Amino acid sequence: MIQLSNQIFGFIITLILARILSPSDFGIIGLISIFINLSKKITDGGLTSSLIRTQDVTNRDFSTVFYFNLFCSTLLYFMLFFTAPFFASFFQVEIIENLIKVAGLTIIISAFTITQSVQLNKNLNFKTQYKILVPSLVLSATAGILAALYGFGVWSLVIKELVFSIVASIQLWYYSKWTPLWVFDKICLKIHFRYGYKLALTDLITQLFNDSYKAIIGKFFSASQLGFFTRAQSMQELPNQVVFNTVNRVLFPMLSKVQNDDIKLKKIYSQIIQVVTFIVTPFLMLLYIVAKPLFIFLLTDKWLPAVPYFKILIISAMIAPLQPYLLNICKVKGRSDLVLKLSIVEYIFIFLSMLAIIPFGITGLLWGLVAATLAKLLVAMVYAGRLIHYSIFEQIASLKDGFILSFIGYLFIAVLTQSRMLPVFTPFIELVVITSIFCTVLFIFTWLFRPLSMNFIKQLLNKK
Repeated sequence: MIQLSNQIFGFIITLILARILSPSDFGIIGLISIFINLSKKITDGGLTSSLIRTQDVTNRDFSTVFYFNLFCSTLLYFMLFFTAPFFASFFQVEIIENLIKVAGLTIIISAFTITQSVQLNKNLNFKTQYKILVPSLVLSATAGILAALYGFGVWSLVIKELVFSIVASIQLWYYSKWTPLWVFDKICLKIHFRYGYKLALTDLITQLFNDSYKAIIGKFFSASQLGFFTRAQSMQELPNQVVFNTVNRVLFPMLSKVQNDDIKLKKIYSQIIQVVTFIVTPFLMLLYIVAKPLFIFLLTDKWLPAVPYFKILIISAMIAPLQPYLLNICKVKGRSDLVLKLSIVEYIFIFLSMLAIIPFGITGLLWGLVAATLAKLLVAMVYAGRLIHYSIFEQIASLKDGFILSFIGYLFIAVLTQSRMLPVFTPFIELVVITSIFCTVLFIFTWLFRPLSMNFIKQLLNKK
């Protein structure tokens, strides 16, 4: 519920801002997000995952991690502060210098509350997290929209993030009722760091390669084109992010409790994957079909150049729902080294694909991403699956329900479109008509064939 509210509300606010601001504003904010995101990954150091995984964690552990995060975040902020002019010169966008200096403050602000957030997650205290989230979202959204309406441009996006970080941090301190001890235990740090640094390196590599597309587009193309890319990417990522963040918030602690029972691990993981794919893949296919009217209706015609990028990214998203869950298996089995190794191998594919398709422009870059996504998924399926004796063929079988339904729905709409049986509608009416037809087709075939994934969903609803 928390992650769902966060993702959906954040998405709505971004849509409002996208209608006010220009694509180049989002392109510029996409550039500075490269450095902010990398800094936050380094600050975390994988220690939060270690705290969640460790069953007998003490206040001494929390305090040590708190001071370590605070020190790292402060150091990284000042590094960004003094290197900001270089980044502005490299991308030839002067305003980046001041944007980085101001937006970088969120790195330090977030470090003040990472530990408190971990405690709430570890205790599955979602009610308090929701109480913190709502006012943070509302106040930050209000500040961002007002700033945009008053002509602050790209600064309105920075203001929104700053307000969110400040409001959330104040509430986390208030509701957590936790204050750090005046202690820094090197032994505790060493224990958590030994497990966490591999995850941190993995996250860092992942973030580097994810943001490398932004860096390449920002360097060799215009800020507007980067804005089209980031908008397409954020809309494509939303379904998987909502589901993964919602499931993972409960799944990782739950899997950690049965980490030594491979049979239970495989059963839980298999059912989760089948349900997730059954829900997400058809929805992604629907987004692919209605991409053009969707962008016109939500973002206006000025964002239409993002539609081709969006459709290619949707293909990438449909073949990659399994990979982040596979890495969870490695984590709960204590194989953070395997997470790191898998990430290194996986992102070699991305690097090679980028070298091969840069001459073909942004479209070539994105098709390279599709190929790299498929390659890294197959590698993860082989090696992570071995930990719980879950073969690649069994994993592919777990995906079949969602893909078969999606393909049937796509063919049905394609036949109607090619035969000109659908008249010309306004964008909104076209969205409603195609969505209604697609969902009806899916419902009929689900009722006729009753796939196993549907049974798992019923079981979950009955338990609830």
